[in-house]
Amino acid sequence: MAHEECEECGFDGADVDDAALLEALQALGPKWSALLVWAGDELRTRPEAAVWSAIEYAAHSRDILALHAFGIEQALTVDEPAFPAIDADALIEAAVTTYGDADPILVSRELGVQASAIADLADGVDARSWTRGITIGEDRSDVRGLLEHALHDSSHHLADVERGIVQLRGSEHQSRR
Repeated sequence: MAHEECEECGFDGADVDDAALLEALQALGPKWSALLVWAGDELRTRPEAAVWSAIEYAAHSRDILALHAFGIEQALTVDEPAFPAIDADALIEAAVTTYGDADPILVSRELGVQASAIADLADGVDARSWTRGITIGEDRSDVRGLLEHALHDSSHHLADVERGIVQLRGSEHQSRR
């Protein structure tokens, strides 16, 4: 099985065992809540024209987690479900117009609910079920792959937001780490 990997942020799904994966997904809601509070006055400010603001990234992560929750639920309850390809660029372009005005309390709450739902779905089945698959367009993913991608995508954007806030504040010394 191929694991989710990202050279940019260093994520490697092979390094995360099943229990740690579920635990990290459960922790996403509190991490995003704390980060949005830390963003303060910069919550809705883009550090660069082509880089999203903290609230835009959070709303996007909430929506991606919701899509993954649906995919995992389908993979666990339907025998090899298949769906047409998704035009991800069009989907994101349509959604991003609403992200900037989103309520950060509601977004972080919904993001936490979706992340917990993903972890709960996967925790409620035996490990063999994590190999069950879903096909979207020509691409097949299994439950483990969806879990890894959900964690990676949201964690990657947490780091994007932190870098953006630091950039807006103009000092590396204000990093939360």
